Order: sequence, then C-alpha cells, then structure tokens
Amino acid sequence: MRLAVYNVENLFDRAKAMNLETWEDGRPVLEKFAALNALLGEVTYTPADRRKMADLIVELGMDKSDTGPFVILRRNRGGLLKRPSTGGVEITASGRADWVGSLELRDEPINEHAMRNTARVIRDLKADVLGVVEAESRPVLKAFSDEILASVGGTPFRHVMLIDGNDERGIDVGLMSGPQFPIGRMRSHVDDRLSDGSDRI
Repeated sequence: MRLAVYNVENLFDRAKAMNLETWEDGRPVLEKFAALNALLGEVTYTPADRRKMADLIVELGMDKSDTGPFVILRRNRGGLLKRPSTGGVEITASGRADWVGSLELRDEPINEHAMRNTARVIRDLKADVLGVVEAESRPVLKAFSDEILASVGGTPFRHVMLIDGNDERGIDVGLMSGPQFPIGRMRSHVDDRLSDGSDRI
C-alpha cells in the first residue's frame, strides 16, 4: 500500500488574500480578518471593542460597502453598524445577539495551469490512499479527481470523502482512495476541546 499526503491549497477557488504572490503578502489581511471575526463573536461589545471593530472594517476596505477587496460582511438581520455621510464606520450593536450575519473571505478562481500542476503531482505520487489538506468540499474534490486528474493521465480515485471542520476559511482535510481501499468510517472532531474545556482543538 502506498500512502501520501498532499496540500492541494484549494482546487478551484481560493481566498483572494491567500492567492497573492507570497503568503506574507496576504498575512496582514488574514490577521485583521481573524481579529475582526473574534470581536464580532463576543457576547458583549465594549466601547473599546466597537472602536477596534470600526477600525478593522475600514482597514479591510469596507468603509463604504460591506464588500471589500478581500472580505465580505454579510448582514442578514438586525443592526451591526452604520456608515455616516461624513465618513467612517460606527458600530451600533451592543453585542452578538443584536445582529445575524458573518464575515467571509472573498474567493477567486484558481488558474487552470496551477490546477493541472496539482493534478500532475498527485498523478506522480501514485498513492493508493491520499490524504488531502486545504480542500473546499467533497463535491469539489470528487470533480477534481474525476475530471482534472483524469485529464492529465491520472487514475481517478474511487472513494472520496471530506468532512467540514472549524477553519473559517472553508478549507478542510479529506481522504481519497482506490477501489481496493474503501473508506469505512470517518468521524468529525469539530467539537473536541482542549483538556481544560476552554477551546476547540
């Protein structure tokens, strides 16, 4: 049996902030995204929280719209903020219960050349069982195996599975295997916590 693990770094779409020339180019955006997401999740927004949230929203390019160059603020219900005509952002919510929505990284398509290079590497690995890192979803992984891998002369995997995890970027860990190695069982660990119960692993 030949085992392998490969980081596919998203197959068809990738967060724009992670698709820049280097990882370091996108790091400031990802750090601000993470900081804003953490503040938005707080039960109560202190005055200091609200000021920091407003600053981060402006820094992420969302001072005039909920859609910035790298991040989207989705507001489904309730009131989170207002944008005064004089400029800037003012957080009007007093806590997470005041509004329903989410903060998301914007995606963009991966170019075909990069996608085929990923397929060639996987083809050359000749793995019977392949662990994949940073894949978007099971349907995407299955389509990649059936269409892109096959188009570069690789053998599509018979069994493909992926379970959503806790990564807010929508990148997860999956498993692909040939016909002789069916996937019997996979279990999610999204609710596993540290030994003191303080946070998810």
